[in-house]
Amino acid sequence: MIYKLCIRYTFDSSNIEDNYVEVLTNMYKYIETYDSERSIHTWLHIVTKRCVYDLDQRRKKQQDMRNCDNDIETYASEDILTDLEEVSSNVMGISNYRELYNDDILNALDQLKPQYKRALLYQQAGYKLKEIAEIEYRNGALESRNIETIKSRLFLARQTLQQLLTRDGKRRPTGETD
Repeated sequence: MIYKLCIRYTFDSSNIEDNYVEVLTNMYKYIETYDSERSIHTWLHIVTKRCVYDLDQRRKKQQDMRNCDNDIETYASEDILTDLEEVSSNVMGISNYRELYNDDILNALDQLKPQYKRALLYQQAGYKLKEIAEIEYRNGALESRNIETIKSRLFLARQTLQQLLTRDGKRRPTGETD
């Protein structure tokens, strides 16, 4: 019965045997949670279903992290765009942004906190939030790969830039707001 349930609920058929062993281990481990007033079949079904689901989710998360690591390794270098000779100098990278913005924008960017500035420049260079979080984590600027922290940094960077610049990228006269 348990093996059939593992077959039924396992997402990837290559994991059925592993899930079966884990389910049996969990059943022995959590046997005290069984209520003898209820059907053993119901308890077995619920324990099996939950365990298989948890195992599949763990595997999926690990696979996503491996894929993310592979993707980030492809994009993590700041010099990737500038190293390629055939790439136009109009393409913004993290290292060449000063060539593409006017002095007012550069002065405003220099007034941002470094973590806000980096997040904004990575986004302007075309990185996704997940990639920015991974890069910042690897560089030691984040304790975890938290996308919400990156969103917050981007929001605060934009908010500061809106206070310092007009819509056309010119320095805002002091005391003026939109």
